Amino acid sequence: MPRTWEDLRRHVRQIESEIDVKLVSLSKLGTSIQSTGAWSNGDVLSNHSSNSTCDAMALQIEQLLSKLSAVNDDLAECVGTMNQTGAVSSSVLHTLERHNGILADYKQEFQKIKGRIHVEQERADLLGSVRRDIASDRMADEALGVAIGARASLEQQRRRLMNITGQIRSLLNRFPAIGNLITRINIRKRRDSIILATVLSVCIIVFFLFM
Repeated sequence: MPRTWEDLRRHVRQIESEIDVKLVSLSKLGTSIQSTGAWSNGDVLSNHSSNSTCDAMALQIEQLLSKLSAVNDDLAECVGTMNQTGAVSSSVLHTLERHNGILADYKQEFQKIKGRIHVEQERADLLGSVRRDIASDRMADEALGVAIGARASLEQQRRRLMNITGQIRSLLNRFPAIGNLITRINIRKRRDSIILATVLSVCIIVFFLFM
């Protein structure tokens, strides 16, 4: 770890530059996701991917902020050592104060960006829940409509059958001869069936007797 003032300043500026880039990228990612609706389009896989990307970037920024805070502490310790030798100038103190201010600004900006992203995530979760409820209600309504339609169709068919049965009974009552003819036809069918069954039985018995 570099310990001289200049080495520490170079290290601080390097970390600050990295944090700058990460904060801008995280802010753009949140704005892009919000404008394109990647969190509110109901796509679970897309939402999970967006959350993972934001979480990974936020973790990197937190690590950089922690590192910058540690290096700023090293700067303060270096200034303390320089103060013991009487070699501390006002510019050195101003530089230390400026770096501490930059760190505080980074932390504040990071919290703002995370807050905006968190609000968008909550809004997307709420919209997704509402859409799922609407879809569930729509499916229930469709199923109910199908059931009602099927019941109406069955009722209509039953009424048709009742009308046909009534018409047949009315026709038979008006023309008894038709009823008698139908009765005789049924009797003849039953008789023919009995005769045919008897003949088949006899044939089978004869077949087995002469085998």
